[in-house]
Amino acid sequence: MQNFEPTGAAAAMPGSAVPQIKRRLVISACLLIPLFYLGLGAAFGLPLPPFLTGDNAMWCGIVQLVLTVPVCWLNHSYFLNGCKSIRAPGPDTLVALSSGAALVYGIIAIFTQDAPQELFLPSAAAILIFAAACQLLEVRFKAQAMAPLHSLAERIPETACVLRSRQQYTVPLKEVAVGDIFLIRPGDVMPVDGVVIEGETTVDESALTGAAAPVAKHKGSTVYAATANQGGALICHATRIGPDSTAAQLVHTVQTTAAAKVPLSSLADKVRSVFVPAVVLIIWLLLGQSFAFALARAISVLAVSSPCVLALAASAAIMSGASVGAKHGIVFKTAASLQSIGTLHTAVLDKAGTITNGEPEVVTIVGTRSVPAKFLLGMAAGLESQSQDPLARAVMRKAAAENIKLSAVKDVTILDGQGLTGKMAGKVMAGGSAEFIAAQCELTPDLQQAGEQLAADGIAPLYFSLDGHAAGLIGVADAVKPASKAALDALKALGLDVMLLTGDSRTNADRVAAQVGLDDAHVVSGLAPAELEAELRRLQTNGPAAMIGSTSAAAALACANVGIGMGAEPLPAADVMLLRDDLADAAAAVRISRAVDARIAQNTRMALVYSALLPLLAAGVLYPLNFVLHPIDSVILMTLFVAWLLSGTARLNSFDPNPASQSEPQKEPAE
Repeated sequence: MQNFEPTGAAAAMPGSAVPQIKRRLVISACLLIPLFYLGLGAAFGLPLPPFLTGDNAMWCGIVQLVLTVPVCWLNHSYFLNGCKSIRAPGPDTLVALSSGAALVYGIIAIFTQDAPQELFLPSAAAILIFAAACQLLEVRFKAQAMAPLHSLAERIPETACVLRSRQQYTVPLKEVAVGDIFLIRPGDVMPVDGVVIEGETTVDESALTGAAAPVAKHKGSTVYAATANQGGALICHATRIGPDSTAAQLVHTVQTTAAAKVPLSSLADKVRSVFVPAVVLIIWLLLGQSFAFALARAISVLAVSSPCVLALAASAAIMSGASVGAKHGIVFKTAASLQSIGTLHTAVLDKAGTITNGEPEVVTIVGTRSVPAKFLLGMAAGLESQSQDPLARAVMRKAAAENIKLSAVKDVTILDGQGLTGKMAGKVMAGGSAEFIAAQCELTPDLQQAGEQLAADGIAPLYFSLDGHAAGLIGVADAVKPASKAALDALKALGLDVMLLTGDSRTNADRVAAQVGLDDAHVVSGLAPAELEAELRRLQTNGPAAMIGSTSAAAALACANVGIGMGAEPLPAADVMLLRDDLADAAAAVRISRAVDARIAQNTRMALVYSALLPLLAAGVLYPLNFVLHPIDSVILMTLFVAWLLSGTARLNSFDPNPASQSEPQKEPAE
């Protein structure tokens, strides 16, 4: 399988790091047990071997040092990374400073005549071990959150069956080029993105888009890497390969969003983490305490004062939200878009391809006594098969869907902008506008009335005649998607003001609006592209607005607060992509964002309490009450807090953004 993992800051920490960290932890813990006994035994008078007491007390310190050095070596990355980031203190910097200070003090104290009973060497080792434990928790959390993406990447086969000179060749995936013809057999997984040249089948796209139902594919359909063929064989033309495939771009985009680092609130937060421990050390020395006591307080503060706890509170939730979105075919391109979509005031929708299917479809057939509806459809499809007009293709698709055999039509003549004529079984037939057919035959009053009513409703009537007599009409329109009304109701239930902006006529706009439950106040029609963008900016003065649309709305997507694109085709202007081309996923995206924001708010509140109270306790504020935190106590508390933070955030991974009742926004799983 090709490696689609992003590099650098965008790369999520791989799950393969878990065994390595575990190995370090196990070895370090084995060394820490005797180190604890010797260190605390010396400090609290526990029984020690005779050769380590009395005049041989220095040897007790040397043995502790011998046990501490391997722990430091196993976890030396903290010291290396901490030194590199000394100008912008982060977690590794604080670990290096606190552990390093304890280690240096212990080494010096061992070889002084007035060596104190506590050397802080167990603290130096414990700080490193509990830092590694926090790292292990974070790695496991990332592996759990990103598991669906890794599964998607692993589905892509390592080889592809390509057709060259009418021969089949199985080649490594890296040798497939754009333009190659490849064969997909029943049960195969698509190796690359492509367009179907020949064949019909159904494809399971759940791994990519989260869609439960298989998707029908035929000539001209797009297929995507990592999706599984469930039916007949396909011959396809490769369009996007390797890292350019939709699946690879999905993995890359979601990992980039999930790996986004939340900036610390200010430079003061970074400086405070180092400056405050130094002040604590000085204050206790000025108050007459021993250097060992003052150092213990400073090390404790260093151990718990990481300025990145607040960042972790947000970044962990963002990672889970990005992963949940990917499982349901929703791609948040940035962490900012994931968070901002939950604060929307207005959802602005394009019509074609968003609320409607985006291409004309037959919505009604009106026959006559002599020409029944089914016969009219077969006759019309036979005539229209000679045309490339979008309305003609709609008639053809309807006949195919109804399994109606096309009538044999000969001598077809196409009159641009008017209609077609031809011969069927020796009889002249024609199809086109009312004016064109009126020249061929007399239109009956009921047929004229039906056509006028369709036109008033925004439906294009196609009239037909046979052998000089009116044969009926077929109404064609861009039909509303079956799920559009429920999707708009869901957006309204979430508190969003839903608007329809379109360049189409008022008649067509009103027809669509009536079917999805929008009143006149929420429909603006007849807009040129520049006017649409101006109207969108006006709506944004009321609050953040999202533009939801497909390729035709690319300019509007770019100027909205949040651009939400429909379909798996790349839309650079979109901040969020709904891969299933399902408008209901817009409401799901809002639910995910709000669940993430709720978790971030909860995590941040607890992190603020932690950041305010624990450093004070570590500094010895309760010393007058005979309560102080030992450095080891401090790092244990920090590890427990990180474990609580990540375990609570991990609940987001099971969040369902599509509740059974779409009118009730689902809350984040309870603690």
